[in-house]
Amino acid sequence: MNEINEPWQNKLFIGHQPIISQLDRLKNNNSLTNTLLFSGPIGIGKCTLAFRYSNYIFADKTSSFMDYKQLDNNTFSQISNHSYPNLHYISNTDENGSSLEIKIEEIRKLKENLTGKLLNGGYRVIIIDTINDLNKSAQNALLKILEEPPVNTLFILITHNISNVPDTILSRCLKFSFNALSISDTKEVIAHLSHEINAEQIIDMYGINASPGKIVNLMNNNFEEIIQDFNDLIKSKKINEKNTLKTIKHYSKKENLGSFNILFELFMIWMKKNAISFLVDLKEDYKLYELLGYWDKYSDKYYNLNIFNLSREELLLNIHRDVWRLSNREIDG
Repeated sequence: MNEINEPWQNKLFIGHQPIISQLDRLKNNNSLTNTLLFSGPIGIGKCTLAFRYSNYIFADKTSSFMDYKQLDNNTFSQISNHSYPNLHYISNTDENGSSLEIKIEEIRKLKENLTGKLLNGGYRVIIIDTINDLNKSAQNALLKILEEPPVNTLFILITHNISNVPDTILSRCLKFSFNALSISDTKEVIAHLSHEINAEQIIDMYGINASPGKIVNLMNNNFEEIIQDFNDLIKSKKINEKNTLKTIKHYSKKENLGSFNILFELFMIWMKKNAISFLVDLKEDYKLYELLGYWDKYSDKYYNLNIFNLSREELLLNIHRDVWRLSNREIDG
């Protein structure tokens, strides 16, 4: 299995120089606010930079953050082991890597920790990954802390979707918007991770949305197998043939949720690419409108999938039927 070091263990950081420069000025001008919000696509280094900046603050170096490379220090070692007393990390995953909502108990525990003494009289940093995963009660409890934050305490909140962050929290944050990494930066990160990962096919399909974290996740979910299954579904000669139904049933199982999400993404990418191709030929505009209609329909269905506990198998069957009909009317599959 290919792995990226956890953000608190990661010494490698590539890209996002404008944001590093902004963070540098905040610290050097003594204008660091209580709450920073890092927003942007998943898997591009937001949390890694949060830990890196924390290390820099704790080290209290006179050198700039732009030039800070001294990660082989005692502070980094403690941060890597979650043992640095002035750093608190709240995440949405348990010890097995399963996603969870962040409950009010976590914020209550944090509030108790904030009353303790600071090591060496320095800064305290709290990283929350992600702010969207706090349930309503946890959000309200955090808001009360942010309204009257303890002295010398920095909150770094992380989000993959800023539009879902409550306005009451947004209004108390200094916001940093992370762009997707360039393709060359993504390739450089992947090259440092493993020489066994061939990211070209993924980058070709996902473009700038192929973040390093995304690529590793795809490879760990047997992406090449999923691609083959997707191509078989697109090219199947009958809608309800036995192998098609078997494949869809496989991806609909609870334990295959990660693979299901990837297969759904591939269907959506297929529709998007075909829609773009029709922009060139206005004679095919009826196909374009049809594809855009399907795009909207399945975006909504996917969004509602978990909220209303809908059937993944039914969703895949419906999207396969629609895509099959389109591909058998001379849309390039």
